[in-house]
Amino acid sequence: MQQQELEVINDQMQKIERSGTLGRSRSYMNLLEFFVDCSVKGRKPKELDIAMEVFGRGADFDPTHDSMVRVYAHNLRQKLEYYYATEGAAEQKKLTLPRGEYRIALRAQETAEPDVEAAPLAAPELPTVAPASRTSRFTHRGWLAAGAALVFAVGAVAGVSVNAWHRPVKTPAEMVAASPLWSAILADDMPVTLVVGDYYIFGELNPKGYVDRLVRDFRVNSSQDLDGMIMHNPSLLGKYKDLDLTYLPRGTAFALLDVLRVMNTSKKPVRIVAMVDFTAADLKNSHVVYVGYISALGRLENFVFSSSALAVGGTYDELREVASGQYYTSDEGAAERRNYRDYGLISAFPGPAGNQFLIIAGMRDAGMMQVAHVLGDPAGMRGVEAERPDAHGPQPPSFEMLYEVMGFSGTNLDATVVHKATLSYGRIWGGTLLRADARN
Repeated sequence: MQQQELEVINDQMQKIERSGTLGRSRSYMNLLEFFVDCSVKGRKPKELDIAMEVFGRGADFDPTHDSMVRVYAHNLRQKLEYYYATEGAAEQKKLTLPRGEYRIALRAQETAEPDVEAAPLAAPELPTVAPASRTSRFTHRGWLAAGAALVFAVGAVAGVSVNAWHRPVKTPAEMVAASPLWSAILADDMPVTLVVGDYYIFGELNPKGYVDRLVRDFRVNSSQDLDGMIMHNPSLLGKYKDLDLTYLPRGTAFALLDVLRVMNTSKKPVRIVAMVDFTAADLKNSHVVYVGYISALGRLENFVFSSSALAVGGTYDELREVASGQYYTSDEGAAERRNYRDYGLISAFPGPAGNQFLIIAGMRDAGMMQVAHVLGDPAGMRGVEAERPDAHGPQPPSFEMLYEVMGFSGTNLDATVVHKATLSYGRIWGGTLLRADARN
């Protein structure tokens, strides 16, 4: 390998690592550096070599039963493609990881050859999000129709049929998963806990001891809370009964569909729990992704708003901007209105043990579904990354964005960013992270 080519490869590798595209975990940086070193030396490593030298596995590692190396190589290939489609788009040369090989190759950014291995199919051009607080309109039907048209249009322009490609086009979920926001959660070995915002409900007994109706009280979010309420007010004894019941808002299923599409691309273990079963230990043992109403944040509420520029208003259908005093109030609950305004919140911040939190919440269904769709759609994700108020780079995401969502008859139609701010994780965790950073 010529000295000039070697310098270009090292320069590109350093730019990729500085960009934060590889996430906070050293695993992908070590893998990239290993592949570069092998390419420079003309070495062709086996999966066992990679498992032992990069990931510290023993000589008994069996690649026929453990796909770890292949999964990491696949994810690294995605991250390289994402970097050169975004921050590195102006580079004349790019690093690629040819399929079926464990080595780094240096290619020109633009090549006329239709070889998919040498020049991976570029991410499709999707409608960009309008700047300065406007987002594009997203609908599930619209995306499906546009996606189908796009696939056939690409085939027509290239002069080949869709079936002629050597590999399938990267899915929208894979494109989104390679973004810096999702990479902070999906690009390492830490498991993920997906917390669903449910509501604890209990029974009200009639004089004969039968359940007369179901009750939802925002002050009572578990059977322990119910016991505590009765203990502090003995007159309630015999009036309420724990039924071990919770319920989920209707829009949660649609929001989870968008989120799980992205999370499933990483092949990481994902534990799904209801908020009522979410424990203090879960705050440190895994990355945490929350999907649900703002009113169902439960034990996460204090962490979400401790550093926020927003505060819960008179009800959970209302948020107040602390500095300006401006109120954002949902009117989705107004029964007489078919078209209404709702709000969705995206909040991302690092946890106390090197983990990452991502909050996907709405005042009501329209807001929750919209922000989930934004985070699951390539165009929406580009808009989030463009408008993030925190500094981009290797540091973990730490920001909040509030969307005003227009809804109609239970469907989210359009969204506008009306608030964004950075978050201080020192204030969230009381300096825990700052002390950990000092030790490192």
